[in-house]
Amino acid sequence: MRLVVALSAVLLCSAVSVHAQEFQKKHGEEEVTIPPWGGDVEVGVVLSRGNTEATAVRTNAELQHELQDFRNKYYIQTLLQRNTQTNSATGEKEDNTTGQRVGVTAQSNYKFFRSDSSLFGRAAYLNDRFGAFREQSSVAVGYANRLYEDGQNYFDFETGPGMAYDRPSEGESNSGMIWYAAGNFEYHFSETSKFKQTLEYAISLDGHNTSYPSRSAITAQINNELALRLSVNIKYDSDVGADKKSTDSETAASVVYSF
Repeated sequence: MRLVVALSAVLLCSAVSVHAQEFQKKHGEEEVTIPPWGGDVEVGVVLSRGNTEATAVRTNAELQHELQDFRNKYYIQTLLQRNTQTNSATGEKEDNTTGQRVGVTAQSNYKFFRSDSSLFGRAAYLNDRFGAFREQSSVAVGYANRLYEDGQNYFDFETGPGMAYDRPSEGESNSGMIWYAAGNFEYHFSETSKFKQTLEYAISLDGHNTSYPSRSAITAQINNELALRLSVNIKYDSDVGADKKSTDSETAASVVYSF
């Protein structure tokens, strides 16, 4: 089942992306200027020294390509944390990896003509070596609507059915139908500062794990390309192992490169 979900995710994103490019070529009677890729790359590093030496590197990348009829979005996240401790018995220093995470999400929305409504296809994969779930993947399709837009400010809502696969750190894997819903809100306080909130729901329809990821961030521009960002990420899973916590939270201050 894991292979089926993973292959479905790849095929879904590839097919939608290719169709978007073909649509522009076949149906574009007039020459359409495709805007460049936009987005940002965020990097945060934490260094600890003393009784415990630790290094953590966290990166996030959000990319968006706005076409005439399609809106393509990609989100990539990574985390690597290593601790160095002195073995009291031998006096030697030992390096241990205490955090390792990689996640990829791809989504494409087909926008209805002269409308704020769209159809979307979405695929996501997360590998978290030390999380409650070692692997989580999902695909979903459905309806989306830009409920509010004022200049650069907007609120998007999307919902639809899908399938999910979960492999816990301990125990048996499971897969089944889900109902997916998400809200994306962005508000600009000024030309140099903004707030962004993303809230997702992957509700199990088969009585398995239900997941609620949330990402909140305040960004302040330093210049045209560099910014500082304070972010809070929270992820809740309803069905975790006895020795695992249902909620993971992460607060970070990072440097952001926008393009």
